[in-house]
Amino acid sequence: MGSVFLSYRRADSSAWAGRLNDQLELRWGRDLVFQDVEDLEPGDDWRQAIADQLTGCGVFLTVIGPAWLELADEQGRRRITLDDDVLREEIERAIEMCPKVVPVLVGGAVMPNSDQLPQSIRRLADFQAVLLRDDRWTPDVRYLMDQLRQFVIETRPEVLTLDAAKHHLYELQRRFIDALERDRDSAGALELAQKTSRLLDHVLPLYPDDPWLKATRGYSYKNESMALRRLGRAVEADTVLADADRIFKTMVAEDPNDAAAWNGRGSVAAIRGDLQQALELVDKALELDPSYEAAWRDRERLLPELGVREFSVHVGDRVGSWTGLRGTVVAEGISNVGPRVMVQWDGRPPGKLDNMDTNAVTRLDVEAPR
Repeated sequence: MGSVFLSYRRADSSAWAGRLNDQLELRWGRDLVFQDVEDLEPGDDWRQAIADQLTGCGVFLTVIGPAWLELADEQGRRRITLDDDVLREEIERAIEMCPKVVPVLVGGAVMPNSDQLPQSIRRLADFQAVLLRDDRWTPDVRYLMDQLRQFVIETRPEVLTLDAAKHHLYELQRRFIDALERDRDSAGALELAQKTSRLLDHVLPLYPDDPWLKATRGYSYKNESMALRRLGRAVEADTVLADADRIFKTMVAEDPNDAAAWNGRGSVAAIRGDLQQALELVDKALELDPSYEAAWRDRERLLPELGVREFSVHVGDRVGSWTGLRGTVVAEGISNVGPRVMVQWDGRPPGKLDNMDTNAVTRLDVEAPR
C-alpha cells in the first residue's frame, strides 16, 4: 500500500501528532510515514513536496485538536479560511487524491460541522472520525490501527500469513548475523537489514499488535546501524540507531511490561557505549520475564565488558548453591584495586568482599543473614 500522511497544525496538536507518528512509524516504518512540516527539509518547495507525498498516499490522517478550527493569524482571520493556508491545501488535495481520509480528534476536540469549514474542504465532515483520548490513548490507537488494517487487507490482492512472515524475517536476521560476524560482509549485512525493514513495512500494518514483529522493527534498525558503523558511516549509523531507540521507547509506552522492548533499549544503550545503563535495562527485561533467553545472552555479553566475574556461591546446607548470576546472587562493579564481589541474599542489601582474586574463586561460602 502507499504511505501514511500525517497532517496537523503545530500550534494546535504538535505533541499529539508526534506521539501518534511514533506509533505509526513502529508499524509502517520511517520511510512510509510523512509527518507534514517535520519531514520537510530547509529549502524545499512545500507545495511540491506535499503534492509528491500525497501522490503515493494510501491513508491521510488529519489531526484535529481543540484549537484547530479557531486558530487565527495576526489580522485575526481564521487560518483555515485562508486560501494560502498549508493545512487547508493539504486537506483539499487529500480529499481528491487519497483513498482513505481519517480525521483524528485529540485533546477533547469535536468534529467540525460542514458549515464551519470552507467550501473546498466541507467533505472532511463526511469522513468517519477517530477519537484519541489522553486517558485511553493506547486502546484508542489500537482501534485506529485496526481500522487501517482493514483498509490494507481490502487493497491488497494477497496477504502474507503471520507465520510465513515470521519465518522470512527470522531467516533474514540469521543471514544478517552470518554476514556481519562470520563473513565480515558489512555491505551485505546492511542490505539484509534494510530488506528486513522493507518486509516489515509490508507485514506490520497487517498485524499491528504482534509484539514479536514490533520488536523486530526495532532490531532491524539497530542492525542497520551496526552495519553502517562497520562501513564507516557513523553519522548515518547514529541517526538509524536513534530510530531504533524511539521504536523501543514507543513499545514501552504502549506496554510497560514488554520485556522485549526493555531488552531492545538495552541493546541500543550497549551500542552507544553506556554499558551500565544497558545492564540495568536488560535486568528490567529479566525482571519482567526471567525466562527470556535473548536477555540472558545479552547480559552474559555485557558482564565481562563491565569487569564482572561469574562465580559459584554455596550457602550452607540449608539452601543449596547458585552458579553465576541467575539466582539471587549478584556480582558487579569494579573497585580501584580490582574486581569487587557483592553477594545478595533474597533481595537484601549486599555484603561486600573487596580485593579478592575472583579468578581463583570457584566456590564461596556465605552465611545467610538472620
